[in-house]
Amino acid sequence: MGATAKIFSFPLSRQSPVGLLVLLALGIFPLVSGNILYVEILILAVLYAIFAMSWDILTGYTHEVNFGFAFFIGGAGYLSGVLNSLFFFPPLMAIPLAALTAGMIGLLIGYLTLRLKGPYFAMVTLAFAGILYKLAFILYKITGGEEGISGLKSLTAGPVTDFYLIWTVTVGVYFLLIFYSRSKHGIILKAIRADEDVAQSSGINTAYYKIEAFAISGFLAGIGGGLYAHAQMHIGPTMLSGTISVLVVLLAMIGGMGTIVGPLLGAIFLSALNEILRAVEAYRIVIYTGLLIVFIYLAPEGFVNLPFVKRNPRAKRFLLGKEEYHEPSGSEKHF
Repeated sequence: MGATAKIFSFPLSRQSPVGLLVLLALGIFPLVSGNILYVEILILAVLYAIFAMSWDILTGYTHEVNFGFAFFIGGAGYLSGVLNSLFFFPPLMAIPLAALTAGMIGLLIGYLTLRLKGPYFAMVTLAFAGILYKLAFILYKITGGEEGISGLKSLTAGPVTDFYLIWTVTVGVYFLLIFYSRSKHGIILKAIRADEDVAQSSGINTAYYKIEAFAISGFLAGIGGGLYAHAQMHIGPTMLSGTISVLVVLLAMIGGMGTIVGPLLGAIFLSALNEILRAVEAYRIVIYTGLLIVFIYLAPEGFVNLPFVKRNPRAKRFLLGKEEYHEPSGSEKHF
C-alpha cells in the first residue's frame, strides 16, 4: 500500500517539462487569442490527444496493436448521441454512460481476444470496428445512416467554454495515464512488452493486465468520442471508419509510443500542422501525407524515443520526466 501511494503521489517536478508546458500553453492560448477559429482547432487537437493517449496505454505499453480503435471512439459518440437525441439525456450524463459502456465492452472484447497475439489480435479489433461501421448504415433509423445524428446538445454555451471543459478532461486523462503507467500495473505492462512468456513464467497473469489496459483504453476513448459528438453537435459514420483508427495510430507512433507524453505531443503538433497547411489547400493532403512518411522514416520509434533522447540525460528529462526511463533494478532486469 505504501509503495503504491508513493507512486501515485510523486510531485510535478518529476513530470515531463515539455508535457506540462504544452498543456499550460493550450490552457492559456484562448485567453490571449480571442480567435474562435483557433479555439475550434484547439478543441480538435485536444480531442485527438485524448484518443492517442488512450490508444497508447494498451498498444504502446504491450505492443498489442489495436487497429479498430474507432470502435470505441465512434461507438461511444453514437451512443451518447442516441441518449441525447432520443432519450434527452444531458451531455454530462450521456457521455459518462457511453464511456462506461465502451469500457465494459472493452472488458468483454479483451477477454475474448487478448489471448491472441500479433496480427491475429490486430485483425480481430479491425473486424469489430468494421462491423460497427456497417451497423451505422443498417440501423439508419437510429443512427441517421450516412448523415449521422445532428442537432446534439452542445457541451456548454460556447466554443471557449467547450474548449476549457475538454482541456480539463485532457489534462485529467494525461495525469491518470501517467500515474497508471508508473504504477505496478504499468511496470507489468512493460514487462509484457519486453517478453510476455518470461512474465507469465514469473507468475504474472498477463491476460488480466492486458484486459485491464484494454478496458481503460476503451473507457477513455469513449469519453473522447462522447465529447467529440457534443462539441461538434454531430456524430457520423466517419468517426467509425478505418481512417480514424489509422490517424490515431500515426499520431501516437510519430509522437512516441509507450510514453503517454509522446502521443500528446504528436496529436497537438500534427493537428496544428494540418490546419497550417490549409494555406495550400490544393496540395494539403499530399504535403501532409508526405511529411508523415518523412517523420516515420526519421523517427520510426517516435520523436520522444529517438536514440539522441535516450542517450542524453537532459533531453530525456525534458521530454519524458524523471521516471519515464530509468535503469532497471534487479527484479525489472528479470523481466
